[in-house]
Amino acid sequence: MASIRINNKESKRENTMVEINFPSHISIELVQGNELRHYEIFFLITSLTLSTAVSFWTTYIITPNRAILFTACAFSIFTLLSTILTLYYRSKLYNGKITKSASLDTFKS
Repeated sequence: MASIRINNKESKRENTMVEINFPSHISIELVQGNELRHYEIFFLITSLTLSTAVSFWTTYIITPNRAILFTACAFSIFTLLSTILTLYYRSKLYNGKITKSASLDTFKS
């Protein structure tokens, strides 16, 4: 009786057919690596200079000094410029996507 079950399972395996359907094309959205790198660099610079500028402004409020005021203004301007560049590269990232498509007809047999 055990041999009948084994033969029955083997016949089911032979009659089983698996069908896989692939799409004819695949589209992938790519991001420009150079803009991504610049965006990350300017985002880091913005965050570092912002905290530095706030520290100098806090120091100037506590002890007013002309040198500290100049340094606080310089870091504030540098923060503003790096923020503008960060937003510029961010817009290039989101608006400048490249879509690549590949034909999968070569994989069909």
